[in-house]
Amino acid sequence: MRSLSRLQHWLAAVYEINVDYDVMDFLVTDQAVACALQGNNNRPDCPEKLFLQQTSGELGISLYLAPEVITGLATGNAVASTRDAQVFCHAIEGVSHFLYLVWRAGFDRTLTQLELELQAEIDKFIGLLVLAGGRHSFDAASLHSWLFENVTFESGLDCEARARYEAANCFASHYCGQLDRRYLRAQDGPGLTRELRRFYRQDQRGKLAMIRSLAA
Repeated sequence: MRSLSRLQHWLAAVYEINVDYDVMDFLVTDQAVACALQGNNNRPDCPEKLFLQQTSGELGISLYLAPEVITGLATGNAVASTRDAQVFCHAIEGVSHFLYLVWRAGFDRTLTQLELELQAEIDKFIGLLVLAGGRHSFDAASLHSWLFENVTFESGLDCEARARYEAANCFASHYCGQLDRRYLRAQDGPGLTRELRRFYRQDQRGKLAMIRSLAA
């Protein structure tokens, strides 16, 4: 289970940020507890959920990851199948959400749900490229296709949530494609790192502006 902490430390190093909290201290793996926190049965089978409650200037956070996600990580980060890649994506998405929210909250900065989902999509792309390993390692082109092109969305999503996930997928697809063309193919690791760190520090408006500027 400490793999979640390692994912957090890796993402924090990529973006050169510091947070004082460990994701493990906020982890929930019991679906019944997750349903109680949620207060309804909407998306009961979703393997990753971030719960927030703000009262009297304090922010309460819980991250639910399904038991199969934790079990899948217990064998290490190597990806030996598409199923392993899906498990890894759920894990890194949860850690990404947690880290980004806590980091922004430390500066008393607000953020949007689209911003949160967009950053998580990019973190999955970078994380699978760098950390996955195994006999089903991805190159950037095949990973881009798997993550952003050959996708389906849950049928039970309401219109607002579906539009948000579709927008995050679309913007992340454009951005990660640009990262591949401008930095990965050129093997420009320092340039990629600078780009990722600058992007991470932007709000939603700044992130979308950077995506559009790279496309120009």
